[in-house]
Amino acid sequence: MISVLARRALLLTAGIAGLTTTASAQPADEPVKIMDRYAAALTANDVETLVSLYTANGVFIRDEMKPVVGREALRAAYKEVFATLKASLAFTVQEVEVVGDIAWLRATSAGKVKVLATGKEYSDAYNVVVVFRREGGAWKIRSYIYASSKPDSAQPPR
Repeated sequence: MISVLARRALLLTAGIAGLTTTASAQPADEPVKIMDRYAAALTANDVETLVSLYTANGVFIRDEMKPVVGREALRAAYKEVFATLKASLAFTVQEVEVVGDIAWLRATSAGKVKVLATGKEYSDAYNVVVVFRREGGAWKIRSYIYASSKPDSAQPPR
């Protein structure tokens, strides 16, 4: 059996290298797989896939926005985001921890964001904390929280 310290080191290495997990994945690999699916859905503006990654009472929190709670509110929030922005972000997992049916992941994301109204594109970067819950045997996002890691980027260019 792999020690907790060895498993964390392995997960950190796998997350940083962007490795894809296999069918024999350890439980802590599941949050990383969800983040891979999240990144792909975000880039594709795929609202329904994003919403499906959350629990029924999932929460999305971002800069300068009230928390969005529940699938219908999540659906509306992602539609609003995609009506104004096009994002292409890559996630680098910093750490993952699983305890029973709860897990959390800390990551950074970086990439390009385009303001659709102006066509302006800019680079941005974020700090991300995601809490997961296993429900009915499947891991889902319970809370997704992010904030810009650039001190002066609270507002995107217009």
